[in-house]
Amino acid sequence: MVKVIVDSSCDLPGELMEEYEIKSVSQRIYLNDKEYLDKVTINSKEVYEAMKKGIIPQTSLPRPMEIYNLFRQCCQNGNDFIFISISSKFSGTYQLAVSLIEQLQGYCDNIRMRAIDSKSGSTAIGLMALQAARLARTGIGFDTIVEEICELAEHVEHIFMVQDLSWLIKGGRISRTEGIIGNILNVKPILHVKDGAVEVLERVRGRKKALDTIVDIMEERIKDFPDQTIGIGYAYDEDIAYELGEMIIKRLGNKDIMMNEIGAAMTSHLGIGGVGVFFFNKKPDLYMEWEA
Repeated sequence: MVKVIVDSSCDLPGELMEEYEIKSVSQRIYLNDKEYLDKVTINSKEVYEAMKKGIIPQTSLPRPMEIYNLFRQCCQNGNDFIFISISSKFSGTYQLAVSLIEQLQGYCDNIRMRAIDSKSGSTAIGLMALQAARLARTGIGFDTIVEEICELAEHVEHIFMVQDLSWLIKGGRISRTEGIIGNILNVKPILHVKDGAVEVLERVRGRKKALDTIVDIMEERIKDFPDQTIGIGYAYDEDIAYELGEMIIKRLGNKDIMMNEIGAAMTSHLGIGGVGVFFFNKKPDLYMEWEA
């Protein structure tokens, strides 16, 4: 059976990770030069509290040996595997995984293995991993699963907003002047991910207008594949996630929504109070429906 592996930037409910035996390697987070392992020795709330105190988190790749050992374990157990990584434009995790697979292929030539650049992060990776694991459970072959997940990576959508522009300034996504003016005017940037990189899509004033705009954009982009599981990710503010979910149900009628708190590694870049939706703009040839 094909095993699915992700890094901790993937956001997926823990019960689904366990049910489908999806394994994860931890991104590293540094607070005041002390190293933590995302979702293992530190959680999102602890990172939020540090950020409230003005501490700027730093992130780094997973430990190479952690990835290598997990890959090697699959080989020893006779399992083909797929590693779905955070966008290569956000992190060097994908390139690291590719190099480790190249090393292993000489020792495990009977095992099929592949690293896939998700061109995404957070719940978008979760949706891909879930599809890969469901396809594997039904007995779909390795090559077909790889083909389907690569196709999903080309058609994944992230549309999100942030409450405070300060963290986008620190991350270099917007200029300091633009950020300061935006905060004063209560401007909420609407962002999306294009070709694996974050871009500012629109700028609107006020929380309600920002949420309306997210749903407007989503309605246009999801029209060719309305019946799918929609992901909502939020950073700290659960209420805004439920508000957005209710708006989606009212507008699109889709109640198939999976909600996650955004993990610590992604929050370190986006800041506190953000919320976003994740979905695919094209239906793949093989799509496993939500089973909950």
